[in-house]
Amino acid sequence: MSTQLIRLVYASKATFKPFAADQGIDKNVASILATARRENKRNNLVGALYYGNGCFFQCLEGTREAIDALYAKLQKDPRHTQLQILSTQPISQIGFSSWEMKYATIDQEVRSFLRRHQMGKFDPYRFTPDMSAELVDLLQSADEGINEAQLAAANVHRGGVSMKVLWITNLISIALAAFVTQWVLNS
Repeated sequence: MSTQLIRLVYASKATFKPFAADQGIDKNVASILATARRENKRNNLVGALYYGNGCFFQCLEGTREAIDALYAKLQKDPRHTQLQILSTQPISQIGFSSWEMKYATIDQEVRSFLRRHQMGKFDPYRFTPDMSAELVDLLQSADEGINEAQLAAANVHRGGVSMKVLWITNLISIALAAFVTQWVLNS
């Protein structure tokens, strides 16, 4: 078994309708991240995922065998289509050592990246190899965008209720409990 490390970068299109950015993380993306984090940890894979304009841009790092096995599964995943490998290259060391699957919310940085390359919208199918490498660098240097608590909250999010609505509901519940407690103490 070879232990050659590689980096695979690919693009794909979501088969689900893109969500409004003010609604937090899409439940479909949250599901993909939860699965990726669990499976990648088991298979010693790391990487990062960016989702924008209905497209995924993903970088995976690990052994060739593990990457090839995962890519074969990804090709059968009904949540995305039109998988296109943007680059595959040997690497001397893992660049995403802290994450099983990083999901960076770097929208500002991506907008600047797109402006620098005269692109009006996120379309990784039009990226040159240098652009793909530049976005991988951005993903490597970005802070973790979605932590486990946010991911869990997005996975339990039901019926189109946004994270903002859930946060406001929790805040109202806390305020109401404090009011009732104060009222009982003053009675």
